Amino acid sequence: MELGLTGAAALVTGGSSGIGRQTALAFAREGARVAITYHSREEAADEVLEEIEKAGGEAYAVRMELGDPESIAAAVGATVEHWGGLDALVGNAVNWGTAGFHDRPTRIEDAKPEVWVPVMRANLEGNFYLVQAAAPALRRSTQGRLVLLSTDLVERGMAGSWAYGAAKAGLHGMVASLQHDLGQDGVLVNIVMPGITLENGEHRMIPKPALEQIAQQFTARRLPEATDVAAAIVFLCSPRTTATQGEIIRVNGGAMFAA
Repeated sequence: MELGLTGAAALVTGGSSGIGRQTALAFAREGARVAITYHSREEAADEVLEEIEKAGGEAYAVRMELGDPESIAAAVGATVEHWGGLDALVGNAVNWGTAGFHDRPTRIEDAKPEVWVPVMRANLEGNFYLVQAAAPALRRSTQGRLVLLSTDLVERGMAGSWAYGAAKAGLHGMVASLQHDLGQDGVLVNIVMPGITLENGEHRMIPKPALEQIAQQFTARRLPEATDVAAAIVFLCSPRTTATQGEIIRVNGGAMFAA
């Protein structure tokens, strides 16, 4: 299906790897002009730029720090200036915090401000500033689209993930109101909610044998790949979507079986 994105200008934050990279490439295959942001992995971003161009799109990259409002405004401003506008914004960049997965506290009593505050500010406030900076350009577009990335931890939770889960849940509330705001100017605003997501059948933290066992606990009997999530994002950002507004689209392998 041709999605009508030829020549459209898109910005994908956190586009140097994972879901962001696959989303950028999916836009490129539709003939879009694709900008990506990166935080520290400039070489990885350069590789994605080459992949975008090979896939048929035009490419641009700019550094952005999700926890810095000035950096966000500068990245959006540079992208809008470079493309002469903006049709689609994908808020995919994420801040996991400084604590390693096994080092983070799992009891609320042990949580310190340095664990909670930066993660909340980056993932919730950072996306607020991102949308705020991009809103004027999206309003001017004849096909303005906004997709923010959430996580199924908002619904199933995990010990020690209060800050990240709360920040992503906050995006749900933000989108519920943004649809009334940006929707007045024809901008469609939605959430895509991934779960455990693979890239080429692998996960950066979970061993493959464990992944196979986990997959059987979901009704789809498989875990989604980053390409599956990207496909949903790009469809929501396309002119093929005309009335999907304020929705949460789950790409997580379905429901888990009860134990």
